[in-house]
Amino acid sequence: MLVPMYNQSPLVSAERCVSTSMRPINKLPRHRPLARTQSAPLPQSPQALQQLVVHQQHQHFLEKHYKILSKVADLPRPPPTHPEEIEEELTETSDMQEDEDPGLNRLQKEGSDDSTHSSEQHDMPVKGKEEPRNIHIKGESTDSDLDEEDEDVIQLRESEEEKGSYFQQSLQQLGLFQSSLTHRPLGRAKSSPATGIVPIKHLFTTGLVYDGLMLKHQCLCGNAHIHPEHAGRVQSIWSRLQETGLLSRCERIRGRKASLDEIQSVHSEFHTLLYGTSPLNRHKLDHKKLLGPISQKMYAVLPCGGIGVDSDTVWNEMHSSAAVRMAVGSVIELAFKVAAGELKNGFAVVRPPGHHAEESTAMGFCFFNSVAITAKLLQQKLGVGKILIVDWDIHHGNGTQQAFYNNPSILYISLHRYDDGNFFPGSGAPEEVGSGAGLGFNVNIAWTGGVEPPMGDVEYLTAFRSVVMPIAQQFSPDVILVSAGFDAVEGHQSPLGGYNVSAKCFGQLTQLLMALAGGRVVMALEGGHDLTAICDASEACVSALLGDLCDSDFQWPQETPCPKACSSLETIIEIQSKHWSCLQSLSLTSGQSLLLGHQGQSEKDEAETVSAMASLSVDVDQPSSVGEITENSRSTVEPMEEEPVL
Repeated sequence: MLVPMYNQSPLVSAERCVSTSMRPINKLPRHRPLARTQSAPLPQSPQALQQLVVHQQHQHFLEKHYKILSKVADLPRPPPTHPEEIEEELTETSDMQEDEDPGLNRLQKEGSDDSTHSSEQHDMPVKGKEEPRNIHIKGESTDSDLDEEDEDVIQLRESEEEKGSYFQQSLQQLGLFQSSLTHRPLGRAKSSPATGIVPIKHLFTTGLVYDGLMLKHQCLCGNAHIHPEHAGRVQSIWSRLQETGLLSRCERIRGRKASLDEIQSVHSEFHTLLYGTSPLNRHKLDHKKLLGPISQKMYAVLPCGGIGVDSDTVWNEMHSSAAVRMAVGSVIELAFKVAAGELKNGFAVVRPPGHHAEESTAMGFCFFNSVAITAKLLQQKLGVGKILIVDWDIHHGNGTQQAFYNNPSILYISLHRYDDGNFFPGSGAPEEVGSGAGLGFNVNIAWTGGVEPPMGDVEYLTAFRSVVMPIAQQFSPDVILVSAGFDAVEGHQSPLGGYNVSAKCFGQLTQLLMALAGGRVVMALEGGHDLTAICDASEACVSALLGDLCDSDFQWPQETPCPKACSSLETIIEIQSKHWSCLQSLSLTSGQSLLLGHQGQSEKDEAETVSAMASLSVDVDQPSSVGEITENSRSTVEPMEEEPVL
C-alpha cells in the first residue's frame, strides 16, 4: 500500500518513502515539520530514537522560549504607561469572543487566571499579558500534542521491557519540561539554571513613582496654557529629576490604579462611582448603583469649550477617571513600601492633586484625596498607629481636614494663606482644632494679612520651629505624609500663590521632618503651577530625601518674621497650647518676644539642634531618636522664656 505524500513529513526523501511504503500507516513515526532541524532519515535504533526525541523536544522548547523573550524585550521598560482605554476595549472584545467561542475562551482563562489576577493588581500593560497567552494558544504544539506525537514511538519499544521503562520515564519528563528541565520560565531574562536564581534586591533608598496615564487628564479644548493644572507639570518635574541624576539614585516604583473600594475608605460610594468610572469600564459594574450617579452627573461648560465640575476643575469623560485613580493608587503603593520598610522615604509625582476633595465633593482641581485615602489604608491594612499629615500647599486642605477632624490617631497640620477666610477655599481658621476625640489634632497655621509683605523663608522656618516641630515631636508619629504643594514658592501670582518662599526652603522643611518617624516620610505632589518653581522645589525635596543636604550647614533664620506673621503665630500658639503641653510655656510670652528670642540662641543650642537633625542620617535607623530630638528641641525652646517682653 502506498502512503500519500501529504501524510509524511516534507523533509522525508523520496527514497525513504519507497522503503517505508510497505509498513502499516499507523506504525509510521510522525515528524514535526517545524521542529526538525535537518533532513536526515529518522534513526531506527531505540537509543538513537530516544536521543532524537529528547533533542527535538528540547530544541522546540528553546525556539518557543526565545520567541517569547524577543517579544517581551520589545515592550517598554518598567514602569511603562498604562493603555487603560485599550485594556477596557480588549476586555469588551474578550467578552464578545466568549459568547462566540466559549471553548477557546475557556482555554485562555485556564492558562492565564493567575497571571491575569496578578496583572490586575499591578495594572500590567495589556500587551505584556496578552502576547504570551496568544503564543500559547497558537503555538505549534502543547503537552497534549507531545503525548499524541510520541504514542507511535512508544509502540516501537513495547517489546523491550527494560529499555521501554527507561524510555517512558524520559517521555514523562518531556511532558513536564517546564518544571523538570533546567531552564528559567518565560518571565526570566536568561536561560541559566533555576537553582541559581537570585531575587531582585531593592535598594533601601528614596522611592519615586510616576505614570504617563496621568497625562491623559486634560481639558477637551487641548489648550494647556489656559488651564493651570495640566500634564506639563508632572512631565517637567520628571524631566528635571532625570536631568539632575536624582532619578537614577532612587528606586522607581510602578504605579497602579486605586480600586473603588480603596477610594471609598474616604469618599462616598456615590462620589466614587461618579468620578471613578468611565464609559469604558462601567459595563463591569452594577447598573443599579450607577444609575444615580450617572443620571445626576452635571458639568459646567467652560469658556474654552471644554467641560468641568466647576469653573476651573476640568473633566475628561473618557480619560480623567483612570488618571485620578492612578494618582491615588501610586501614592498608596509608595506609602505602603515606605511603611513596610522596603524604602526609606518617597516622593510621588502625581496629578491631579487631591487635598481639596471632600467626601462627596470635587473642587479646586481635586477629585479624590490621595493623601487622606493613603492614611486611612495605612491604618486599616498595615496597622500603622499614628500618622502625621503636613500640608504646606498655599491653599488649605479642606478635604483632608474634613476626613480626620475627629480622629486622634491622625494629626493634620496645615500652613496656608488664610486672609481671614478670603483666600480659597476659605476654610482653615486657627480656631478649627478638631472635634470629639480629635480635639487638638487639627492645627491650622493660617497666615493672615495678604501679600504686603508676602510670607517667605523666615516665616515658614519660624513656624516650623515654634509650632510644627514641637507638636510633631510630642505626637511622635509612625509615618509622615506630606501634601507637597509648591504654590507658595516665589513665581506664583495671586490668586494661585502670592508668597515668596524659596525652593531651597522646602528642602530644609523636608530635612526637618525626616528627624521624625524614623525618617519614614512620603511626599505627594499637590498644587503648584509655575513650572520652574515646582521643578526647583521638587528637586530640593528629593535631594533632601536622599540625604544630600548637609545637616551641619543648616541654620535657623536669624531675621525677624514680619509683624503679620508674628501676629498669626501668636494666635495659633495661644489656641493650640490648650491641647499641646509643648506650647504652654511659649503662650506665656507675646508672639513678638517669642520670635525675637531666636536671635539670642547660643551657638551651643544651635549645635544641639543640628545634632538632633543629624540623627536622621540616611544610613542610620534610630527608633529612639524621637525622644532625643524632643529633649534637644526643649533646650532650644526654653531659653526663649528668658527673653524680656518687649
